[in-house]
Amino acid sequence: MSHIIGQIDALISSIEVISTESPAEDICLYHSHSSQSHGHQSNTNTNPNKASASIPKLDIHNHILPKHIPDFRKEFGYGDFITLKHDPQTPGVAQMWKGGNFFREIDEKCWSCEARLKDMDDEGVRVQILSTVPVMFSYWAKPQDTLRVAQYINDDISAQCRKYPKRFLGLGTLPMQSTKLAVKELRRCVLELGLIGIEIGSHIEKWNLDDERFDALWKEAEKLNAVIFVHPWDMMGFNDIQKYWLPWLVSMPAESSRAICSLMFGGVFAKYPKLKFCFAHGGGSFAHTVGRINHGYQCRPDLIQINVRGDEHEPYKYCGKFWVDTLVHDENAFNYLVSVVGKDKVIMGTDYPFPLGECYPLKKMGELVENHPDFDAKDKLQMLWLNGLHFVGRQESDFLDAKPE
Repeated sequence: MSHIIGQIDALISSIEVISTESPAEDICLYHSHSSQSHGHQSNTNTNPNKASASIPKLDIHNHILPKHIPDFRKEFGYGDFITLKHDPQTPGVAQMWKGGNFFREIDEKCWSCEARLKDMDDEGVRVQILSTVPVMFSYWAKPQDTLRVAQYINDDISAQCRKYPKRFLGLGTLPMQSTKLAVKELRRCVLELGLIGIEIGSHIEKWNLDDERFDALWKEAEKLNAVIFVHPWDMMGFNDIQKYWLPWLVSMPAESSRAICSLMFGGVFAKYPKLKFCFAHGGGSFAHTVGRINHGYQCRPDLIQINVRGDEHEPYKYCGKFWVDTLVHDENAFNYLVSVVGKDKVIMGTDYPFPLGECYPLKKMGELVENHPDFDAKDKLQMLWLNGLHFVGRQESDFLDAKPE
């Protein structure tokens, strides 16, 4: 870590070295509601250190597609599968088609690591953890067909990571509607493709993530030390609230809370304590409604305390036991999020290269944390870099011992 600490020491009088093995445990709701706690202590710094620009960043939340996607609709004979159409006259852009209908236009940063590396270098992002675009999940399809799609995507992500091993790690996607196939593909992702874990949806068709059908997957993921990044998709109420882009603005945050509450109340967190979960968009609405969720747990045990019971399993006690990304777009919202989960459980996430993310054309990757007035250089180093390394099980030397490719 001397490489990074040296940079920061040149700009501030002193800084405490933080270990990538076990980031400092910070006060969060878990600790503030425990018998050992003396209450929450805020961390404010009215003169934030400007050295944060020199801190490397690890981005847990960004998306990539293969440049060429087979016409799975034609291959399988049904379904709204995604394919890309490229026009030789405009090589830097492509059209996404969903089934037989135009879906959206994307640029080369969605498929080209070379294109995104320029942005990463310009904005100090050393590592991206690549995952597919959730519209590719295809949980609605026949399991064997989803497996075919998943394998094609996973092979591509693995190839990109092998090409730039100092810049990218990868998460696979699985045919979650078939646990047997999902476990098989998880093993292939980790043991053969070198991926570090998986990205999954906030629910799988009609099943929430606490459903017993997924137990074998959680068990295998814990055994393989595979991380799990949960991204909302197939948003609740989609057909009823399409005006004003409400599925993305309202339902997506609710979906992340749905996932957290399902895993918590369903006993998954308790049963698999070594399993690492990270939730997109700062965990959605969970942190900001945790008081209501905790009160509900206490006032209606008949409805909620089914799989886990008692004060030791109240929602407050799970705060600080999973990770969230930083993608909340607001300093005050971010402060409260950190007070709930703790600084050691926040990882930079950008949603690159999509417009609702913290990235071009409106924002710079990681700017919320970098420019935040209430956190010092040590805090920023932790949230932009060290927490991510700890989550994915890597060391600085895995990425910083050579010049960028």
